[in-house]
Amino acid sequence: MNLFDKAKKEIRAIGISSRFPYLGGMKLKISTRLVLVIGEVAIKFPLGRRGYLQGKNEKDLYSRYAETGMLAPLLWERFGITCLQRCDLAASLPEEAIIEIKSRIPELDIKRCDLYNIDNWGTREGKPILIDYGVSEYISTLYR
Repeated sequence: MNLFDKAKKEIRAIGISSRFPYLGGMKLKISTRLVLVIGEVAIKFPLGRRGYLQGKNEKDLYSRYAETGMLAPLLWERFGITCLQRCDLAASLPEEAIIEIKSRIPELDIKRCDLYNIDNWGTREGKPILIDYGVSEYISTLYR
């Protein structure tokens, strides 16, 4: 069992739910990446190969599609670790935004995409914004 698996096990043992629970002044989410929300930033640490690839893909997509205004601002990426500007969580799934983002960012129009997961959406200035956009066609095949 590696360090990340041990940490996930210990965190689950103390009863932390998966949707950004509070830990003092921090929030935490675990999936393919450990996400720490501290102040105005969200830092995503990869927990394996999929998480690493997602971090790299987020950087690539943001560098090409930042001007759409539909992606949470990526502040930096190093070794698959990403730091994004914090956004408020979405209260509802933005169906129109899903359709628009698939047309404006073709790489996200994939079969096994998680655009329909509300946890991947937030809001900025009242507009829907994607806060987790690291998936690609290839990465989606690793979730079997």
